[in-house]
Amino acid sequence: MTDRPNIKGLTFAEVEARIRALGGEKAGATLGARVYKGILQDGFRTFGEIPGMAKERAAIADALFSTTSLEVLSVRRSWDRSAKYAFKLADGNVIESVLLHHHGLWTVCVSSQAGCPLACRFCATGMLGLKRNLEAWEIVDQVVFVARDAGVRVSDIVFMGMGEPLLNEEAVARAAEVMTSTPGLQISKKRIVVSTSGVVPAIHRWIDAGRPWKLVFSLGSAVPEKRLKLMPIQERFGFDAFLDAVKRYESHRGGKHVTLEYVAIRNLTMGDDDIEAMRTHLRGFNLILNVIPLNPVGNELEAPSMEEARAFTAKLRGLGFPVKVRYSGGKDQFAGCGQLGRSLLEAGTPPK
Repeated sequence: MTDRPNIKGLTFAEVEARIRALGGEKAGATLGARVYKGILQDGFRTFGEIPGMAKERAAIADALFSTTSLEVLSVRRSWDRSAKYAFKLADGNVIESVLLHHHGLWTVCVSSQAGCPLACRFCATGMLGLKRNLEAWEIVDQVVFVARDAGVRVSDIVFMGMGEPLLNEEAVARAAEVMTSTPGLQISKKRIVVSTSGVVPAIHRWIDAGRPWKLVFSLGSAVPEKRLKLMPIQERFGFDAFLDAVKRYESHRGGKHVTLEYVAIRNLTMGDDDIEAMRTHLRGFNLILNVIPLNPVGNELEAPSMEEARAFTAKLRGLGFPVKVRYSGGKDQFAGCGQLGRSLLEAGTPPK
């Protein structure tokens, strides 16, 4: 409802202002902080559940804000401490999120769309097609629920779940802003990462707006013809235009490194031609290359063995830029990079 927005889609300043307009300056300062912390940080589902909340004060908050939550359908936990969450939206669509543990810190990989229109061949989500964009509160609520369910303090957010974040850029930016708000989730702006497949106009808008959240870029392949087959988005935004946007983003960051994500696929993206293409096209970039061994998504693409991946990355390091192999948590639960949505495909596309 437009007159009763979901509190999980609002910044603390916006919540304060709405309460102040109804109940005065003192109410805005005290009640605002209490309800915001109670719902976003402590994970209570209604204002009345917040300890010590008087009924009349809960009624004020209820008159101003919705606390509608996503419906959790399942939680599938992995041996590596990761967990995949499936959520049902109000319209029947289903999204998935992943909790990841690394070096004592907890990251939530969030979805920004139900499904995805880009149809990257190494990603199961693209096989679903696009159902719809998520609202900001639906993105934030993934984090709120996962943190409460797991009983952990979430320190990092990666927009690497279902969907292309820059095709829903305003909701993604608002959700990221809400996640940084005090006294809510209080996640550092430096610890929110947005991954894009290369929506070139949106990359430029992101730069022009001065958004503080870090972008990382899906390269897929440095051979333009291979990238086109793997990532149809290149039909709309050409390879050179994509690299130009990445280069501009590097300049926008003051020459700090940019991160490119590269999918290692047996007999396709791990040849000498791929290495030479990187040498040619990535010359002059200050970059880190994240190599992601393919996680099977139910088509003909083949995942490399660990030995093959190590041999490939050893060759890549000769190009002179840092190369990292990204570990995908939760692969046994189809929670690894590119696997979100595979369980939905195998169960049949969820009804809308």
